[in-house]
Amino acid sequence: MKKLIILFLAVLLQAKFIVGVGGYDLCKKDNIYKPYDGKCAINSNITDFTKKEMPNVNGVSIWITKDFNFKKWFSAKSVNKNIVKKGYTPIFIIYWFRDDISPKFIKKNKQKYFDFLKKCNKYLSKIKGVKYIILNPEYNENKVESWDGFNDIMKKSYKLLKTKNRMIGYGVGDFGVYEKTFDYGAFKSFEKSFKAVKYFDFIAFQEMRATTRNSKSAILNTPYRSLEFAKYLYQKYHKPTFLAYLALSSYNAKKLQEEVYKRYSQLLPIFKKEAHLIGFNIFHLFDRVQQVGYFKQAEKHFGILDKNGNKKPAFFWFLDVRP
Repeated sequence: MKKLIILFLAVLLQAKFIVGVGGYDLCKKDNIYKPYDGKCAINSNITDFTKKEMPNVNGVSIWITKDFNFKKWFSAKSVNKNIVKKGYTPIFIIYWFRDDISPKFIKKNKQKYFDFLKKCNKYLSKIKGVKYIILNPEYNENKVESWDGFNDIMKKSYKLLKTKNRMIGYGVGDFGVYEKTFDYGAFKSFEKSFKAVKYFDFIAFQEMRATTRNSKSAILNTPYRSLEFAKYLYQKYHKPTFLAYLALSSYNAKKLQEEVYKRYSQLLPIFKKEAHLIGFNIFHLFDRVQQVGYFKQAEKHFGILDKNGNKKPAFFWFLDVRP
């Protein structure tokens, strides 16, 4: 019976394959859309652009961090108006622990975290329709990956947020030797902290690459490696998979970015069939000049459109990623 329920859930979710993009506010001038940079006047939303230019897109991702302002940032009213009513599915990525994550930090702050999830629950209850929620992506670092206690944290998190119209994913990062395609040591490294996945609706994973941190061969290998990772996750844990965010920087690498997107578009049918992939979401649709992080200067170039709204070659391959 349990296997039948899992299979039914997989089929149900597969029928609603999500193609998502990250971003929200845009500025429009002379019929050109640009990302909000703190200077231009916000007068448009990302769905205005996707409705016009990207018929394959049916989802929009929003990050919820510990400093998230539930009233001013992506208010429920705004999400209902700009995403839900336009026919898009919201994807909420809850990233409370961020880079501070460790067993010690979680133990010390778990009540604050659960209190925050209660605020998230209240916020999400105001947003209509089906919502996808991805919890704690990239949690498997700083020894959390081998800490069995994380399972209790995730089990309680799931129970705090789960309702019939919320699909909740257990987030995990793909870390390891990126030149390898099947990286068994890396893929199994977090299994002690992944037992609570049995309560979840799907497994979410991410892929991030840039020339500032990765070799050309590692970047080109990304689609093949993530396919093997997704297959491994599905076969071991018997849950549908979701590419929570793909971040491929074009910094000194426009051709590389294009080639990787091309390979993903070609491999997508295999992802769906062999890994039961139910969603494909990209980190940023437009470049964000204010983005900072691990990949240094390359962080500003994760989009498939640049800061001026010009389409990069990868943009056209992403259009082939279809529901």
